Amino acid sequence: MPDLAQTALDLVNVPSESRHEHAAVELIRELMPAAPAYDDGEVLLYGDGPVVLAGHLDTIPAQGNIPGRIEGGAVHGLGASDMKGGVAVMVELARAGIPGRYLFFTREEVPVVESPLPTLFATGLLRDTELAVVLEPTDCILHGGCLGNIQARVTFHGESAHSARPWTGLNAIHELVRGLRALVELQPRDVELDGLTYREVVSAVRVEGGIASNVVPATASVELNFRYMGDGADERLRALVPEGALEILSNSPSAPPVLGNPRVRRLRELVPDVAPKQAWTPVAQFAEQGIPAINYGPGLTRYAHRVDEQIPIENLNVAYETLRTFLS
Repeated sequence: MPDLAQTALDLVNVPSESRHEHAAVELIRELMPAAPAYDDGEVLLYGDGPVVLAGHLDTIPAQGNIPGRIEGGAVHGLGASDMKGGVAVMVELARAGIPGRYLFFTREEVPVVESPLPTLFATGLLRDTELAVVLEPTDCILHGGCLGNIQARVTFHGESAHSARPWTGLNAIHELVRGLRALVELQPRDVELDGLTYREVVSAVRVEGGIASNVVPATASVELNFRYMGDGADERLRALVPEGALEILSNSPSAPPVLGNPRVRRLRELVPDVAPKQAWTPVAQFAEQGIPAINYGPGLTRYAHRVDEQIPIENLNVAYETLRTFLS
């Protein structure tokens, strides 16, 4: 068994906040046992075969949790679970000569429009892929598909006035409060696919409005986050806030599960537990290319993006042995 904990710690200790991953890319070049088949400085692709293991190198901003450490049977530090532990498993599988393709990429923790993967897809190098396994944190079980993710802004307009005579204007903040009533009362919507239940949810995540304490505001806006499954999400979101001007800031599409895929069935023999991915992952980007994909990784979902982020060493070993058996 390779020293997966040390490899994960080495990766954690290289800062790689989104858009600043160059040092992590260089470390992957040093660690991998052969030259890449593709390297544009943002995406590295190694090996060959019908199965691709994929992992992103970037992290959210640090929260005083770098450098990391090994303590209490776990690797602690920024990105340990999401997803440098998964990347460490990929690296050590490649170094052990396990056949497969190994895909490392940057800019995943930012809007999908910044993703470097479309440039790789355009080359056709992955055209014959039969399954992509994305090593996002899944607690060492399978997570099928993924939710889509819309970030939107809704603006409400009024008319400015003196706050001592508000009836001479129209308070945009009041219009915003009234306009969000349907959203506030909305219950999660369950969508079932292949026996997995995904929960569609909409959240108001940021509100802006007003210029001074004695001015009735003429504009107010709210940012919404919509996690959805399937088509027509834009229209469903617009229907919730018909009185406001809605602007879609970004839309990362959803992806259905592919549990009937022959290679997924083989993987399920090794990992029988399957859950819906109640989040967005690059599985959706593979799905857009017609490439079946599933999430499986050693990271702990409950520790992703936390200040005390960590990954059990045992999870690293389990994921390594599972994927070694699967690929062999």
